[in-house]
Amino acid sequence: MLWSSMFEHADVVAACGAAATLFLAYRRDSKRVQRERGEFFSRSLHLFRTYRVTQDGLSYPVMSAEYCGYPVRLEPIIDDMAWRKIPSLWLKVTVLAPNACAGALDFLVRPRGVEFYSPVNELPHRIRIPADWPQDALLCTDDPDLTPALDAVAPHMRLFDAPQMKELLITPKGTRLVRQICQADRAHYLVLRQAKFECGAVDPLLVKSLLDAALAVGKSLRAAEPRLLVA
Repeated sequence: MLWSSMFEHADVVAACGAAATLFLAYRRDSKRVQRERGEFFSRSLHLFRTYRVTQDGLSYPVMSAEYCGYPVRLEPIIDDMAWRKIPSLWLKVTVLAPNACAGALDFLVRPRGVEFYSPVNELPHRIRIPADWPQDALLCTDDPDLTPALDAVAPHMRLFDAPQMKELLITPKGTRLVRQICQADRAHYLVLRQAKFECGAVDPLLVKSLLDAALAVGKSLRAAEPRLLVA
């Protein structure tokens, strides 16, 4: 009985020691992940007159800033919703520069029904996609009579020449672009089912190009002849 009790005590001590080691390793790894993700915008800060970066736990940080006199919001999004698909890291760039339109227009390419970050399914009216636009897509609006002029939007379809581009959303309040930044490490995800991204800080040239592209959409809408869309 004495030997049995001693062995049981040793097993408990060993188990507690292993648990403590795992906990310390997890905490150390979590701090590293938080620190690395927190640097996501570190190379792009010089682009903005003013900015505020906030981070919640292990999430990627969100930036609210001023660019060319307009408020902007940059939000990285981890997309791990699709089964059997390697998770993606998207960057949602919103420029709150009022557009010359009274309705909303959302163009989402390669829809798979799991784009939780997109409002496309909340817009009740689906529009026929112009022939020279990407066809594996959804084009939706809240009101066909108030949709922004498609002729003014058409030149900006070249954005989707890049396979990483995902969405263009136009509303009276501003313009939003969604672009893939990187995919998770495939081997890490297949073994542990955890999204591990190795992209580091986002390229400031990419951030600038997305912000400028969103502003360019608004400029095209202001320059367009006012007209209503006939569905």
